[in-house]
Amino acid sequence: MESIADKIKKAIILEGNKNLNNKMFSEEFNQLLAQMEKLGYSQKPKYTFPLVDTIGKTTYSVLNKHAN
Repeated sequence: MESIADKIKKAIILEGNKNLNNKMFSEEFNQLLAQMEKLGYSQKPKYTFPLVDTIGKTTYSVLNKHAN
């Protein structure tokens, strides 16, 4: 199965080949890339999920509390 990123890359290449000699297309495309970079969409997101063991220990502790 093809990922969304692969589909987008393929579409960009196909459209770029169609509009290879179209100066307006390349200017608009470069503006779009610059705007996406400015907004931070060109970078991979950084996630800060807790480790799997931490979640498991917390859940286990909550579910298995013993009354004293």
